[in-house]
Amino acid sequence: MTDVLSPRVIYVVKQLELAVRARLDLICRQYGVTTTQYTALSVLKVRPGISSAQLAVRSFIRPQSSHQTVAQLESLGYIERKTDELNRRILRINLTAEGRALLESCDSAVDQLEEQMFEGFHGTDQLRLQNLLNRCTSNLSP
Repeated sequence: MTDVLSPRVIYVVKQLELAVRARLDLICRQYGVTTTQYTALSVLKVRPGISSAQLAVRSFIRPQSSHQTVAQLESLGYIERKTDELNRRILRINLTAEGRALLESCDSAVDQLEEQMFEGFHGTDQLRLQNLLNRCTSNLSP
């Protein structure tokens, strides 16, 4: 009898990331934005008024990429930048009404994706998985 080795958990997590990213890319494309732009809009929903540098960190992109993403979102009318009242060198970013409307539409499709992903989960399985993944992230954080 041969032992069948299970893949490492890291491998399974990466497979899930790739599957989710592929589906997110399709969803976002339907709404005319990239997954990176959707992520940035999602961050701005829960953290309005942050700077481009803060947005980069929370959106998992480099500051250089953040500048391009912010410029694109601003040109599309989804965000607006305003000078910070206390530090005129900082531009604070907020969603516009158009940005909030787009995000609501994308979020509905992403909710359906999550429902599909968690199909067959029972009770608190989803919350438990989220807590375990958060703990893994914390364990690897500097």
